[in-house]
Amino acid sequence: MKNILIIDDEEKLRGLLARIVKSEGFDVIEASDLKSGFKKLEQNDIDVLLCDVKLPDGNGVDFLQKIKASFPLTEVIPNWSWSSHQ
Repeated sequence: MKNILIIDDEEKLRGLLARIVKSEGFDVIEASDLKSGFKKLEQNDIDVLLCDVKLPDGNGVDFLQKIKASFPLTEVIPNWSWSSHQ
């Protein structure tokens, strides 16, 4: 089974995405910020990362570049439209 990590600080949206992904048969791991998301990447075999690009503790675009360098087999999907941060 594939593991999908969802990083988003908006709890309701993250929960909704998790329910949708789980209903398709995937295992879901959730994180609310970049720091905890990176720890979960280190601790789990993540196949796909869905990541908000605007998070309170950093820029998701820069984070995704770091992820591709550290975890080259993990597919990354940036989320440009979900964020409410300005």
